[in-house]
Amino acid sequence: MIKVIKQSWIFRAILIALMLIAIEIPPIAVNFALRYSKTNQLIVDGFMVLFICLMLAIIWWAHRTYETYNQLGQPAGIKVGWIIGGYLAIILGMDVLSYLNQLIYHQTETANNAALGSMLGHNEVITIVFCFSAVVLSPIAEEFIFRGTLTNMFFKRGNIWPKVIFSGVIFSTGHMSTNPISFLIYAYMGMVLAYVYLRTDDIRNSIAIHMINNAIAMYVLLVQVT
Repeated sequence: MIKVIKQSWIFRAILIALMLIAIEIPPIAVNFALRYSKTNQLIVDGFMVLFICLMLAIIWWAHRTYETYNQLGQPAGIKVGWIIGGYLAIILGMDVLSYLNQLIYHQTETANNAALGSMLGHNEVITIVFCFSAVVLSPIAEEFIFRGTLTNMFFKRGNIWPKVIFSGVIFSTGHMSTNPISFLIYAYMGMVLAYVYLRTDDIRNSIAIHMINNAIAMYVLLVQVT
């Protein structure tokens, strides 16, 4: 049975805007922790506890909102083939776009990856917590927001392509972009994740792809800073 949520577009737009703002708040705690990374470990630990609490609160909120607007019904199950195929599609597409980004704009990495790398290697606790969040907490939160909520909140069940494109574009706005190609890199990733979610009827599949992608990305960043 398809849910019908009678709420104005303005209400929905405000709600999703608040969620997009909320997901940007936890990294602020990391930045404050970095200020004390060499001088006061107790303050660092406190900010990292705050960071985890904020991420868990966002996940809880995003999951509740997703459950409210979800039009796909019960999860259809884990699809290993889709997870592998989706990840390979992301890697292939992002490699091509990254090559174009380097060729045209002479950028060897995106501003978003550079910012992430700058948070690693300064303090062991910060590095461990941030890596855990990047691999586990962030993919869960972002999938519930950008895929689960966003694609169901503004579109009726049916043609998936408007949902896929919209999800990718909004997802990319949450990542630092300095030129059209770097923006397209994250938009493309978001679109692949949305496509997998909508085709498999189970958000766990897009979460799994997101986790795998972030795990490998964090490994590469850690190698660079150590």
